[in-house]
Amino acid sequence: MATIEVEEIAKQDYFQDGSGRSPRYYQQIAINRTIEAVAKGIDRILLVMANGTGKSYTAFQIICRLWKSGSKKRILFLADRTAWIDQTACGDFKHFKDALTIIKHKKIDNAYNIYLALYQGLPDNKSEDA
Repeated sequence: MATIEVEEIAKQDYFQDGSGRSPRYYQQIAINRTIEAVAKGIDRILLVMANGTGKSYTAFQIICRLWKSGSKKRILFLADRTAWIDQTACGDFKHFKDALTIIKHKKIDNAYNIYLALYQGLPDNKSEDA
């Protein structure tokens, strides 16, 4: 990807909801490095963050910037517990409003852009004949 395209994606502002909340310094580092890596075409990125460090908020900021820049059209946020999905949907991700849905019963509605799901709630790729 050209340097200009990378800069265009990376220069997106953090989401501000008027509450004055902004990412902490270590969240800013994680968000910026992730955005830059995605903008450069790196498809696999692993962020490791301790409990209570704002993983969902960090993910929200990354997703918001990628979506706003137009570099990613559809995004999947995976969790391992229903409580995390519900908390995320009603918390930081509520700002996605009608663009967001929760995948349930292994059914994906393609009318949305942001998907929340449990690992075990995703449809498997096996055909019916297998």
